[in-house]
Amino acid sequence: MCTKTPLVVGKVLQGNYNAFIILEFIGEGSYGKVAKCKVYGRNAIVAVKIIKQEIKVNVENELLMLEVIGLLNADQAHVVKLYERFLYYGHTCLVFEMLDMDLFQHCLKKGSLCVNDIRPIAKQLLETLQALQSLGVIHADMKPDNVMLINSEYLPNRVKMIDFGMARHSYATRRGDLCQAISYRAPEVTLGLPYTESIDMWGLGCVLAFLYLGFSLFPVHCEHLIMRCIVETLGMPSRRQLQKGKNTKSKCWKKNHAHRKSFIDLLKKMLRLDGEKRISPTEALQHPFITMSHLSHDPRSRDYLTEALTSSGQPETSRFWFKLKLKLGANHAVMQTFFS
Repeated sequence: MCTKTPLVVGKVLQGNYNAFIILEFIGEGSYGKVAKCKVYGRNAIVAVKIIKQEIKVNVENELLMLEVIGLLNADQAHVVKLYERFLYYGHTCLVFEMLDMDLFQHCLKKGSLCVNDIRPIAKQLLETLQALQSLGVIHADMKPDNVMLINSEYLPNRVKMIDFGMARHSYATRRGDLCQAISYRAPEVTLGLPYTESIDMWGLGCVLAFLYLGFSLFPVHCEHLIMRCIVETLGMPSRRQLQKGKNTKSKCWKKNHAHRKSFIDLLKKMLRLDGEKRISPTEALQHPFITMSHLSHDPRSRDYLTEALTSSGQPETSRFWFKLKLKLGANHAVMQTFFS
């Protein structure tokens, strides 16, 4: 049984080859803490990840992945350097090179980035993914928090990837495994499909969008909402994906796709560049998005239709006739083609 000892500023962590004096704590999470440390007897500064005693499985996985990634040239592959690992009163301690700040903090401080600044970051991270792919490794947790600037003052836009706690070999993936932060999670992971290294490319795309926008492309915190956002932005997954996914049967985001498509169609007609071809109020009032006629054939939409009619303040007579048409399966709206 390991004896617990307080981890405080000024504490000396005795490693296998060096001692490390804790200067300050610069990060904390479910795994433990990250301390900025001075190497005893030298001027070198390092970052020491101090992992909680009770976390075992994730530690072993991260150590295994760091050992594999150690085959790479860390500077050329733009991954963080691991200098040393040791045990300190039951805590696994990993000594890394000291970096500056992560891209999330950078955007909070500076705001969104221009494309000229995003390009070199994109190039470096693509080289990282290329290097990881050559080893058959999936990072599986691409997000702005896990990409750090080396030195924002002297080496602007130079970055390295960190945190391989969720990394895995591509041959060891299992269908239905959950990985990646929700806002950066590839649809095949959410749908419960087999996945490959390409989920890291999805994550990188979301990271680059974050840098440009200053906020997440899919700023949500649950699986249902992430798929709704993806469908609204990029369209529905293919029929093959929906049929083969383990997690698709219970997803109600599929039901509302026709309604969102109808809404977008109305917006396109309202925003036509040629004023003479722009939809009129009379025509717009007969558009399926307003009449909801495109939902009348779907029994799953009846509760929504009733609620929508109530909230829109339609008189009882109108609601009666609408319900009658709904019951008879009436479909009185005519779909117009885009930009005709």
